[in-house]
Amino acid sequence: MSDAVREAKRHLMRAGLLSGAPDEGVVPDLILRSWRRSIGNSADSTLPSQKFDAIDTDSILRRAADPVLDRWQDQLVDTGTTLFLSDRAGSIVARRASDRGLQRKLDRVNAAEGFDYSEDSIGTNGLGTSMVEGRAVYIEGSQHFNESLSVLACAAVPVYTPSGLVIGSVSLGGPLAIANSLMVTLTKEIGQQIEERLKAAARPQDLALAMSFMRYANSRRPTVIMDRESLLANTPGLPYVSVDSHVLLWDRLSAHNWAVASTARWDIESGAVAVTARRVVEGARDYYVLHFAPVPRDEVPTAAPIGPSAHGDSASREAAQAAVTVIDGPRGSGRASRALDARAGRGEGGELEVVVLSTDTATPWSAVADLLEGGRDVLVRRLESVHDHEGVVVATLVREHRAAVAAGRRNQLLITSCAEASSPEVAALVDHWGIDARTEALSAAPDRIPGLVRSILDQVDTTRRHSMSPTALQSLMQWEWPGNIAELTATVTTLASSVTASVIERHHLPEHLQRAPSRRKMTMMESAERDAIVEALDRAGGNKSMAAELLGIGRTTLYRRLRQLGLDDGEASL
Repeated sequence: MSDAVREAKRHLMRAGLLSGAPDEGVVPDLILRSWRRSIGNSADSTLPSQKFDAIDTDSILRRAADPVLDRWQDQLVDTGTTLFLSDRAGSIVARRASDRGLQRKLDRVNAAEGFDYSEDSIGTNGLGTSMVEGRAVYIEGSQHFNESLSVLACAAVPVYTPSGLVIGSVSLGGPLAIANSLMVTLTKEIGQQIEERLKAAARPQDLALAMSFMRYANSRRPTVIMDRESLLANTPGLPYVSVDSHVLLWDRLSAHNWAVASTARWDIESGAVAVTARRVVEGARDYYVLHFAPVPRDEVPTAAPIGPSAHGDSASREAAQAAVTVIDGPRGSGRASRALDARAGRGEGGELEVVVLSTDTATPWSAVADLLEGGRDVLVRRLESVHDHEGVVVATLVREHRAAVAAGRRNQLLITSCAEASSPEVAALVDHWGIDARTEALSAAPDRIPGLVRSILDQVDTTRRHSMSPTALQSLMQWEWPGNIAELTATVTTLASSVTASVIERHHLPEHLQRAPSRRKMTMMESAERDAIVEALDRAGGNKSMAAELLGIGRTTLYRRLRQLGLDDGEASL
């Protein structure tokens, strides 16, 4: 049977994802689905895991799981089996082997703490596949995608938080000679014991929210209930759930005046989905119930195409108009990226050259003209840096390039500017050319921040180990970001290199970001109260009990006001 399974896998890898399934009964559907995902993700099918990263030994998952794993290690001694625990990224964060000889064998194939066993990385295996499938799995021999694991069998289950999210997985594995499908029963019991410890460590408000959620879990409408730290969704609501959506939805909920209107409505996903929200108050606790409904296609607003309108029927005139793209906005607001997006959207062009202008150096306008004449695309950044006397030169450059494009040349000139920082003559030129698109400062568009953070992490965290908790993202959205995207990029890059935990949480952020004031407009009383609480916390060294005494209020009252004023340091729900 092993040879038949191995041949089925080789056939699928040769024939491709669109090939038919192997002979019925040879490969279980679950394994076949995982193989297809593994091929699609270009998972390694031969070498042991090569991706390694430091682990957080004091994570919530480890604190809950360690006593359980220690207890089961004693019970499984001399069985030849090994217990593995992975985080939600697929990295092994704990291992319990029955003897040192087995530990050395596992080390030789990198089945050790810190190595990546996600399905994306190493293909079909218990730890990774159980999380993707969301259920218990049993994988033996050649059913593993990676040949280095074909001498093993393992049972694995995902580990869920009290709010129903996967936080990791646990696996019991061993050589084929001692493997047995009854390992699944044992692994389920181990996983349940870890989940019980997670539940015991959870915050009371998380458990209360989970209880409230049961009223809506069977609704056919896409439904989400949430508070500042936690978000739960029924099955139809799952497509609308993510860390980013939690942060953006909370930002909208916080901005709404609930004293005036008991229901809030807005659109998301460029107007394609309507959200209706209401607040539920139960004693001293409140949470929000949100329903989602797709907007009919003919009612979804259509975005206007980039660029000023071109008049007349002349194709050459339209080409000349499109030959120059001007993106205006504050420095660091993503002007260059927006210009490059516009360039990509217009298709054909030459190789790109970037010229960054500066007030400290002479502008090489003749070199720019030569590049354009040679058929290159040119991005001229920071036009606001040029002096008034250069206006004539710039105007001539643009005019000649447009004439050349109207005559048949196909390359593009892209310009970024900041009208507010430009001299009057340069600002008048930009106004005359027409501004194709404007970018906003991050402080004016905080809803861009979650997507930007994800993009920055993808670039600087090549192992894709890090993610950011909702409360950390909320703090980022509350900051004014005077340095715009450049400041955000530097902050996220530093966090990715300095935080060893897989989840970047609020307490990892620099102090000024942890204390960033809420964007909701506060009353004078609230502002004064917030300042007093911040001062008391500073004087108490962060000790909330001492701060409450300094303020002359009860500790429970302080906790409630910390949440209401956006000062609490609670992290994302388990």
